[in-house]
Amino acid sequence: MQINLNYGKVFESTKDAFINGNDIIIHKGGTGSGKTYEIMMYNAFYEAINTRNEVITVISESMPHLKIGALRYMDKFILNYGLRGKIKVNETDKTYKFPTGTIVEFFSADRIDKALGARRYLLYGNEINSLKLNVWEELARRSSRVIGDFNPTTQFWLEDWLQYYPKSIIIKSNYKDNIALPAHEIERIENRARLDPNFKRIHIDCEYGNADDLVFKPENIILIDEFPKDLKYNYGLDFGWTAPSAMTKSASTPEAVYIDETFYRSGMTEADFAKELSQISKTDKISADSEDQRMINYIFNTLRYNIHAFRKPPGSVAFGVGYLQARKLYITKRSVRTIQEFRNLSYAKDKEGRIIPDKFIGDDHAIDSVRYGLELNIQPKQSYGGATF
Repeated sequence: MQINLNYGKVFESTKDAFINGNDIIIHKGGTGSGKTYEIMMYNAFYEAINTRNEVITVISESMPHLKIGALRYMDKFILNYGLRGKIKVNETDKTYKFPTGTIVEFFSADRIDKALGARRYLLYGNEINSLKLNVWEELARRSSRVIGDFNPTTQFWLEDWLQYYPKSIIIKSNYKDNIALPAHEIERIENRARLDPNFKRIHIDCEYGNADDLVFKPENIILIDEFPKDLKYNYGLDFGWTAPSAMTKSASTPEAVYIDETFYRSGMTEADFAKELSQISKTDKISADSEDQRMINYIFNTLRYNIHAFRKPPGSVAFGVGYLQARKLYITKRSVRTIQEFRNLSYAKDKEGRIIPDKFIGDDHAIDSVRYGLELNIQPKQSYGGATF
């Protein structure tokens, strides 16, 4: 199977590290570095086509996370390189069998019991900082070769684990190492790095970020399989165009907030909103971003959904974020982009490097939608033209 590949540092350094005798390769990289894409390219077009009857296992914390990353890239490779019919795909089991007999299989951490007892040739853990150490260790011990990657948002168990594996290497990469990164993404990364020292430290310098800069504590973000059926809920909707429109379903208790991502998309038209909203009941309450009254009117008057504008009294953002910070955040595993927002939102800082408590840096479209959906819980009572909220 002759394939002409276009790749950069991550692919090349992975190949060289194994040739040089390492058994474990960890890619510590920033956003836009192409880690997942090039590691999957390496797995498919270096390992899978040069080994016979081996097993390559790809894992992440959830199947939805795999579907928007590693699995999507595998399907893209098959399409772009004309491999349909040459690689046997089992959609149910998420396995890809190459002509060499080597199989690339995909597992989520919540199904990992099916893979724990088996031995494999190569293990690839995507965003291993989101995995439990005992799960990772069990899989890694049964693997001849190991690849892991992560964004160094905060320090985790990695260095303690690696001390038992001397034939290992950590490789750093950032957006400059990605030969295929679009210009608009480069611009966004560089602009963010200029404004946010913690972002620069994590994603450009590839060093661990300061956990104190994160708005939400990682230990308070807990993934769940399904949204509880016995809780009273509302929907929140944040409008965007270039930035995504985000809609979430949320409910709260005195100790916790439960969140499920309904949709998260850029460039949505009226037809797109009609399609996405069809998955909920027209009697469900939607609290929406008041900045787009035209779309609110369309959804209410034409689509006939129970939508109203979220009122934004002074201090509502800080009050809402504080409400969320004080609780455990149970987020469904399918809510991949919402999870990313909660994990990555950081505080802005003044010129002296001091945190500004009510100013944040990072994507917060889904987070805003959660605040809107919980408006009756998270706002102090305010009066607006005779109506009390």
